Amino acid sequence: MSTEALEVEGLAAGYGRVQVVFDVSFTLNPGEMVAMVGRNGAGKTTSLVAISGLRYGAGTGTVRIGALDVSNATPNEIVRAGVKLVPEGRRLFRDMSVLENLRLGAFTRRRTAKNELSGDLDRVFDLFPALARDRHRTVLSLSGGQQQMVAVGQALMTKPKFLLLDEPMSGLAPALIDSMYDTFLELIGQGIGMLIVDQNIERVLETSSRFYVVDSGRVVLEGASEAGALENVTKIVLGSDRQREATLDQV
Repeated sequence: MSTEALEVEGLAAGYGRVQVVFDVSFTLNPGEMVAMVGRNGAGKTTSLVAISGLRYGAGTGTVRIGALDVSNATPNEIVRAGVKLVPEGRRLFRDMSVLENLRLGAFTRRRTAKNELSGDLDRVFDLFPALARDRHRTVLSLSGGQQQMVAVGQALMTKPKFLLLDEPMSGLAPALIDSMYDTFLELIGQGIGMLIVDQNIERVLETSSRFYVVDSGRVVLEGASEAGALENVTKIVLGSDRQREATLDQV
């Protein structure tokens, strides 16, 4: 395990008095893609939101980036420390241009030299040539796939060490999914750690190195994304194991 890993231990979180996550722990290393999977409502999104400092109720647990404890840090402090969430639904400023949205991603780096920010924009445009061509178009006028590129590009403008991606492939055509995963692998090669929540279990296990399964707010299974993993993960996510246990309890 890298000394600069993102480590989450005993995370609990929820919304007001409603607790959704009870015990989530995982490790994400630089230059590694890890999958987080589970059925709808299992607590995946709430986990990512809590790790990012966006807590909507009492929570516990530890979040560290290397030796730095960010368990009680503000969202901006966590972004500056190197962890950035790309939420489901993109949540961009749709009436603003691509370029304006990308520049907003560097908000926490306001004191950064202009030439460095310009180089970061060029990096995003190299990854997503379509955005370079359409940089002055409003986000509202873009396709869903292009909007997702803007969301990832905006996150990259924070200079992250780790990206938390919540359903980044939602609503995308298969060809765009292939292209997006290729881009993610390129970012992995550049040393960025990526935790991806994706409903397409087969595809995300195919691309990731390790996985965590969340069920009822807890990590219930983890392992290497290798042959045989898909069957074990699918049993939990689709509920066949729970159904079998319920049947045995009734006998």
